Amino acid sequence: MANYAEKLPKMLFGEELKEALTCLPEYDASIREADPGTRLLRLTDLYKVFLPGTMASEIYHKLYMMTSMSLSQKGTVASVRQLNANHKWMNGGEFHGVATGATSATVIGASGIGKSTCIRKAMDMLGGIIEIEQPYRKIIPVLMVSTPFDCNYKGLLCQVLMAIDEALDTNYYEKSQKSTMNAQQILGMVSQVCHQFVGTLIIDEIQFIVQHKAGQQLYRMILQLINTSCNILLVGTNECLPFFTQDQNAFQMARRSVGLQYEALDYGEEFKNLCGVLFSYQYVRNEASLTDRLMFWMYEHTGGNPSTLVSLIHDAQEIAILEGTEVLGLDTLTKAYNSRLQMLHGYINPGITKKAKAGTVRSKPSLPKELAEECPAMEATPYKESASVSASSEGYTPIAEIVDKAKRTNLNIVALMKEHFPVVEVAV
Repeated sequence: MANYAEKLPKMLFGEELKEALTCLPEYDASIREADPGTRLLRLTDLYKVFLPGTMASEIYHKLYMMTSMSLSQKGTVASVRQLNANHKWMNGGEFHGVATGATSATVIGASGIGKSTCIRKAMDMLGGIIEIEQPYRKIIPVLMVSTPFDCNYKGLLCQVLMAIDEALDTNYYEKSQKSTMNAQQILGMVSQVCHQFVGTLIIDEIQFIVQHKAGQQLYRMILQLINTSCNILLVGTNECLPFFTQDQNAFQMARRSVGLQYEALDYGEEFKNLCGVLFSYQYVRNEASLTDRLMFWMYEHTGGNPSTLVSLIHDAQEIAILEGTEVLGLDTLTKAYNSRLQMLHGYINPGITKKAKAGTVRSKPSLPKELAEECPAMEATPYKESASVSASSEGYTPIAEIVDKAKRTNLNIVALMKEHFPVVEVAV
């Protein structure tokens, strides 16, 4: 029997993989001389920037190996036995599992760190539909669906069938809607179809199972799919970790959650490289340089979250263009943070990270030695004080010190604040 895994593109490593994953939109410095409308439209190119890091590489290799293992099993004796067992079970017979090598894994991490983007990049690199001549068959290397918001297991099954129909031009979904089809038969149909025509099934937004009372039922259905169909990769946020490690059936769920876990970026080379690339895409008239002090300020005000960093730099430039200041600096970044990212202030706290219910604490990232000597007040800036994040470029003054001084000297606190950082008074 032919090994279908050989139809996959060559697995890439190192610089070759990094180059294939990288996406840097074209940029010409002359764009800064264009009219404001043109520059605002081109500013959206910031959201197309993709710099692969450790997470992108690990997800690519994990997905490649899962897909390769699944494809190598198709058409084998064990695979045929599983198809026969599925057919008997879906028609009311007793379920008998067959050792086919099917497995599951997870990719779990904070929202906004780029999990789904990395997965879609990896999916693109695994190629499109694989066509087998003898016997003729079309196979989808990777199929991605999303967990229904109401955790309806039938909704997920129908979503899988519709995605397969769209890719292979079949009509499995139409067949599943017959009045004579019960839930077990639809599940059996999805198991059979995935077993034959799908390499790896990715279920995104798996954290919804925690937020709905039907989550337990949906997860048991997913376990049945893992045992009867193909390799399955579950993707979600940290909210689902307590669900996988709960007391009931703890080991059964915990072993299914074995996989990759990620947090926001640390203040290191990966974050600095991302800042440098994003800062090079400037659409304001006056070009600004990126300093270490400004880079650390952005880390404090994004928590190391890549999507928040992109939004901050994008919105700061948008404000600069609309207001006519035409420079990407601390003032415009501060305005963007205060006016555009208000809903995120309670979540941006790089000093403390709560993991599930364990309450583990990550120490506050320390300011680089050269910056600490140059600007010692910055190191003392509290992370929990949202007001303290808007500081002047000449040094950070903790908000607590300003409040204490106002009390001791009986001075107007707003006037004192204006001496240290920009303050906008809003009439309520």
